[in-house]
Amino acid sequence: MKKALIMTSVAFVLLLAVIAAGLNVVFTVSYIDASFSVFSVQGEEDAKELKKELDGFVGSSMTFLDLSAVSEKVEKYPCFQLERVKKKFPKTVEVTVKERKELFAYKTADGMYAMIDSDGICLRTSDENVSRTGGENILLTNFDLDVEIGARAKGNYFEALLKTFSGFGICLADARANVREVTLAFSANEDNPLTNRFDIEMREGVFVEIYDPLSFADAKAEKAAKFYEKLGDVTRMYGCITVTGSTAETINAAYFMHRFEY
Repeated sequence: MKKALIMTSVAFVLLLAVIAAGLNVVFTVSYIDASFSVFSVQGEEDAKELKKELDGFVGSSMTFLDLSAVSEKVEKYPCFQLERVKKKFPKTVEVTVKERKELFAYKTADGMYAMIDSDGICLRTSDENVSRTGGENILLTNFDLDVEIGARAKGNYFEALLKTFSGFGICLADARANVREVTLAFSANEDNPLTNRFDIEMREGVFVEIYDPLSFADAKAEKAAKFYEKLGDVTRMYGCITVTGSTAETINAAYFMHRFEY
């Protein structure tokens, strides 16, 4: 009886091995269908290099291919975001990748600029504030950030900054085209968030001052952007738009011809 059980177990294992071998033959990766959405010259070059790496999976077993291994290939390129990866039986792996857009430039202690996208991911460093698509990214001043390439930046007021530009994005299609610099400004009592603010310098010259950005930053930024859109070409060259409010219902934007710096 015991011998029969052993023979049955061995036969079962052999059957599984035969099935696995058969699946490996029938379902073998023959094509990596990689779709890239890029907008910079460097992005095009990186896409070519990444495609070569992804083609290394050709010949692998579709059945046993771990898609996390494919994801890891994309993650080696911080300037890319993996949108989708899936198996399409019998022989294709579909990968969709898009290039991340730089938005901010943060000058680190070593004098390099860390380039950060709207999701807060540090994409690369550079010795000058020049975007991969040309022009400058929005300069961040007086922030204290912890940045590492491929990781999300961290620091006080950073999440509020991302919410602010999410609010701007509702009205301003490309914040980089409108904003030159953001300064984190503290009042005499730095521990009082109600009087701390973001000083946002628009490229035409007018400033946007968002007070207490830790509260309702996105709603305040949206209010400021709508107010900014209504300004005439001349008034966009000087003065400031001040946005205040401690609740969603009390958010208010006002324009002043002269900016009072303190």
